[in-house]
Amino acid sequence: MIANFPEKTMIRKDYTPPFGAATGIFQFTSKHLERHLLFHQDADYVFGVNSLAIGTVKFPVHLLCYVLMDSHLHLLLEGSFPDCCAYYDWVMLRLARILREQYGLRDILHLGDVDISVVGDPQMLRNEVAYQLRNPYKARVCSPLSYRWSAADVLFREDLDYVRGEPIPGPAEARVLFHTRQHIPSDWEHRSGCLLNKCFVDYRRVQAQFEGSLQLFDLLRKYDLESIVALSHGLAEQLRFTDSELMERVHILCREEFHVANPRQLDRKSLLRLARSLARRFGASKAQIGRLLGIEGDVLDAML
Repeated sequence: MIANFPEKTMIRKDYTPPFGAATGIFQFTSKHLERHLLFHQDADYVFGVNSLAIGTVKFPVHLLCYVLMDSHLHLLLEGSFPDCCAYYDWVMLRLARILREQYGLRDILHLGDVDISVVGDPQMLRNEVAYQLRNPYKARVCSPLSYRWSAADVLFREDLDYVRGEPIPGPAEARVLFHTRQHIPSDWEHRSGCLLNKCFVDYRRVQAQFEGSLQLFDLLRKYDLESIVALSHGLAEQLRFTDSELMERVHILCREEFHVANPRQLDRKSLLRLARSLARRFGASKAQIGRLLGIEGDVLDAML
């Protein structure tokens, strides 16, 4: 069970609004973690989604779109720049504490490790939405519109009743279920403890910038066609397993070859043997191995 903890807000002091934009739409992209995962299991993703939802109650911002990937996240926020920064910092602070509480990982998330860009016009907004939704496709996880940990399920749905959830419980139970003392609106819904996108994502604001669902699909298809063109010119990337897929194989190897439950129980020599096996058998890159096993880059360079 995830422990409750005090919630504080950290506002970035050393960052000024890009291009002088004090209020507007901003895309926040956290730095890709190289040696660790931001989200290890479904419960971590649920906590991440709930953090995004609760933040929209706590801060005067609109969350237009998002995607949570295993090593990073993308947020599309509308509001004043200081409020959007405060929202982002608060979310990352919650995630950092969970990484410490659950996995003993410290000092791997830094508030300054973020790319922030201003969304200056409707076409750029459409591009940013498509870019975010394409992340699971690029990572070879699944189709852009079927990924569980993004805002895709509320865009251009004729009837959001298809996502039926459970009512929000009383304050005491909600505090435990959602790991927060923040009030959760009584008209919100959740499914197995995960707050539903239709409650907190401002999808109507996003849809208003598209002529219809086909325009969004065309943008998604456009990038697919670029991949097909790259393949025809022999420029396609070698197939790789995603971090999540490879982590499943890490645990299988740990059980079958090393007789332990997870890589944290391996000694140094066995950990390096596992790393070589991932590179040789599954084509894992050095960066990917470093993320999954927590091995330093110079050690991998000497070993692989």
